[in-house]
Amino acid sequence: MIAFLTWYVLLTLVGLLALPVAYRIFRGLPDRGYALARPFGMLIWGYVFWLLASLQVIQNDTGGVVFALLVLAGWGVWSLKKIGLEEFKIWVIRRRGVISAGELLFLIFFAFWALIRSANPAIVGTEKPMELAFINAILHSPTFPPHDPWLSGYAISYYYFGYIMVAMLARLSGVAGSVAFNLASALWFALTALAAYGVLYNLIAFNNSDQKRPSSLWAWLAPFFVLIVGNLEGFLEMLHARGIFWQKVADGSWQSTFWKWLDVQELVSPPTEPFSWVPERIAGFWWWRASRILQDYDLAKNSKEIIDEFPFFSYLLADLHPHVLAMPFALLAIGMAMNFYYLHLRQGLSKVNLVGGVRRWFANQEVDWGEVHLARWMRTSDFWITAIALGGLAFLNTWDFPIYIALFCSVYVFLLYRQYGWANRRIVDFLEMFFVLALAGVILYFPFYVGFRSQAGGIIPSLIFFTRGIHFWLMFAPLLLPIFVWLVWILLCGGEVRSILRTGLKFASISVFGLWGLSFLLGWIAANLANWGNLLLLSAGDGTPLARFAELMLLTGNLYLSVQGATSASLLVGMAFARRLAMPGTWLTLLALLVLVWGLLSRGQRRALEEDRRQSGSNEDMPPQSVFVLLLVLVGAGLALAPEFVYLRDQFGWRMNTIFKFYFQAWILWAIAASYSSVVLWRGLKKFSKGVFGVGWSLLLLMALAYPIFGIQMRMQELKAGQPTLDGAAYLERGMPDEMSAIRWLQQQSPGVVAEAIGGSYSGFARVSTYTGLPTVLGWPGHESQWRGGAKEMGSREEDIRLLYRTPNWAEAKMIIERYNIRYIYIGTFERNTYRVNETKFREHLKAVFANDSVVIYLVPEG
Repeated sequence: MIAFLTWYVLLTLVGLLALPVAYRIFRGLPDRGYALARPFGMLIWGYVFWLLASLQVIQNDTGGVVFALLVLAGWGVWSLKKIGLEEFKIWVIRRRGVISAGELLFLIFFAFWALIRSANPAIVGTEKPMELAFINAILHSPTFPPHDPWLSGYAISYYYFGYIMVAMLARLSGVAGSVAFNLASALWFALTALAAYGVLYNLIAFNNSDQKRPSSLWAWLAPFFVLIVGNLEGFLEMLHARGIFWQKVADGSWQSTFWKWLDVQELVSPPTEPFSWVPERIAGFWWWRASRILQDYDLAKNSKEIIDEFPFFSYLLADLHPHVLAMPFALLAIGMAMNFYYLHLRQGLSKVNLVGGVRRWFANQEVDWGEVHLARWMRTSDFWITAIALGGLAFLNTWDFPIYIALFCSVYVFLLYRQYGWANRRIVDFLEMFFVLALAGVILYFPFYVGFRSQAGGIIPSLIFFTRGIHFWLMFAPLLLPIFVWLVWILLCGGEVRSILRTGLKFASISVFGLWGLSFLLGWIAANLANWGNLLLLSAGDGTPLARFAELMLLTGNLYLSVQGATSASLLVGMAFARRLAMPGTWLTLLALLVLVWGLLSRGQRRALEEDRRQSGSNEDMPPQSVFVLLLVLVGAGLALAPEFVYLRDQFGWRMNTIFKFYFQAWILWAIAASYSSVVLWRGLKKFSKGVFGVGWSLLLLMALAYPIFGIQMRMQELKAGQPTLDGAAYLERGMPDEMSAIRWLQQQSPGVVAEAIGGSYSGFARVSTYTGLPTVLGWPGHESQWRGGAKEMGSREEDIRLLYRTPNWAEAKMIIERYNIRYIYIGTFERNTYRVNETKFREHLKAVFANDSVVIYLVPEG
């Protein structure tokens, strides 16, 4: 309870310190950045601490953390003086409703999820040990970059900014990493809720004249859609558990055409009798399947696992993974893009260009709207603040960096498009803005990139892998249905239906079929590489560069065909084309979405041009914030469309991670759009239409709430059965007290490399380094390989540690100890079960500095 209150007070303090700064930066938003102040404050605090520690200006200790917080405080005080205390007080009084609602929401979400985490806090399974290892490694690294806890002698090669923030809070509050882990899960849940609330509030409060329905209450829909609503797999679990659509045949077995057609793994098998409405498959592990609805099959009909997580699943799972830690900051980026958009609407757009109009936003001063040198624009402070926010996404969750730069650029290009219409120059404008922001983001976080290696290895055309329409709708129906209803309503209310559909269809067709054609062309080339390599190999001399190139072509082509399950290029292309025509649900859905979105955006552009010619008041039938929401839907559609035709190459070889990362961000964007659509429809529809919509909307959300309701019920049952705690190490304390006693002892010792047993991923191996933060020679080899794009750095470590424990020869053991600069040799249950430990050599040559019934720790003397 004390730890919870400490974190609540800390984050409230961070939000208060950052609020005056946000007030000045987010001057285009109705709430002046209030709801984004906490994530913004965390971002700036974390950035200052990380950068100064990386440059060795401050230490990675409590003093360094406090110094960085004082920098934020100083900026806040300076900003408050610039604003004027009286003006700030007046604003707080006028916005007390939205502030009170936001504070209540933050506290409720933080407390509620802390309670949920206390029911099942164990940091075990999936990737929780990895994430705790990073937090503890940061806490115990004397300098930055922090050491890799699972590969001694190396720094972390991962996007670890979120773990730095968690470690900062843990250090300042004095809680252990195992407690901070679960508090962070609850805190980020609350930060995301508050940021989502702020985004929707700023959408519906812009030019809001409806005083009867406070915007702050409607804005609660955003955290509901972003964080609470689930996909429809939970509803399917209900039907399945109840035996719906199953029939008993003559031989006594259960058969179902529906479940076979649906093809969601595990649900194709009959439910266990007696039937019930409550899902209980796999000893209560039913909830996992919701993150694996999608299935890819190669031509040989081999299933490929696809990850389709959504926020509630991620928080229920409670992995503190980068995609979770980045969520509040992704919403911060959306808020910045909205602020950019609103400021331009209020300032006017005459003579806008990249270095003129955008400069005016950043400088917040009167400027010449003609050409201004780019360097002058980049010298303004707001530009670099934006670059810190966008660049920080790469350090938080690298996949998000280009996505939110693209959103920002889309807003900018639409402003130009609205003013001048479409021209090829708009593409150049997009690329220029993208380049400038991306370059600035990389420069600001350059120390991170120095030690970072990615497993991404290019773009692969996806021919045989695509998403079935039914699976796509099971995933996104709770979001897409309100969006589609809203889009159709706008279309019908505004007129020019044929013109809009014609314009939208042109763009959508070029986008979808252009990607289709490009993907198949690249796929045909990749599939033929083996044939061309063979031909080239016949004409190349042995050992020549040409022969090596031909061998590379042969290897690449065969690998591509193997992943696709094909034996020839013609078979692959033909079957892929036939399959996509036979199952068109997803690409047709996205085609329809693009038709509506682009058509409606084009109508706004034409109306704007007409308005300029008339030089009169606005005649747009859409409020300006609706246009911003259309851009959110558009970027989300791009994220869902891209992996239908291409995916990023990684160690897995198929779409698993691309779908995971792209769909997760599409969920965030579409959840904001769905919440806004719901508000607009509830407030805008007439009686009968509102009734029909209300019934459909309510039924849809009831189905979407099945997953979170059963998930929360499951956790509450665990809460009643166990002993609530936020300490993720409590399970180890109860189940392996000797091991935990040894770990506690090591936590108090001076830094040094620890030798422990090496084992597979998602296991209990590497537990010593995980809980102490001390580097081990090698943790989970599979994960190290993913982080570093290969096994080069690992070398022979796994074999060396096996030899260290098993050999009776002290000379051999000593050589390994010196090679990896090992300080502590840990012998516990895992070591004895994994290796036939020969402990005699350690007893004879080293001192046992810790021992109990199960564990012995030997200390290697320095020098």
